[in-house]
Amino acid sequence: MVASSLTWLTFMNPGAIMSTALGAANSGIALSLTLAGIYIFWMGVIQVAVDSGLIAKLSKALKPVIKWLFGSQEDEVNDLIATNISANMIGAGNAATPAAIDAIEKMAKPDQKRASTAMIMLFVISATSMQLLPTTVLGILESHGAENSASIILPTFLVSTATTLLGIFLVKFFSRKERVNQDEIANELTIPPSGGLDAVE
Repeated sequence: MVASSLTWLTFMNPGAIMSTALGAANSGIALSLTLAGIYIFWMGVIQVAVDSGLIAKLSKALKPVIKWLFGSQEDEVNDLIATNISANMIGAGNAATPAAIDAIEKMAKPDQKRASTAMIMLFVISATSMQLLPTTVLGILESHGAENSASIILPTFLVSTATTLLGIFLVKFFSRKERVNQDEIANELTIPPSGGLDAVE
């Protein structure tokens, strides 16, 4: 596709190459600056929430839910998970990512080679990111002159909620299935096929 496009532009409309490239570069720079402003603002809001103790209170309030989703974790990990969830809820995905990375690093054990169920759960929740207010997308739409950018709020909430719930269900389902399989393998290894001490002798 790239080769055919370049060939067509070269022979049919060579003057459009530079104008198109410059226009795309200008649009890319403008979008980058817009996103930078949005992310700087929301990362500042998240940092204020952390420093003021709001995230710690949110973590305490969400502790039963976090424990059900991620198992028993250290308070610091719970705070990072709460930060990730709250940032995703307001659409600040890039502000949520560092908290998720820190939480996963603190969950990992020194000799761990595979992701635990809690790590997978956090990855899935971060990827689906249930959003009450998609501020990043709203900011992009507003910067491009959208007439009714708020119309995406309800569809975004419904879709992100559905995907998050589906992701949680799938992680729970497959992790439980894996535990059952591991228990069956462990039982087969500890119990002799014919049973009793006679078989062992």
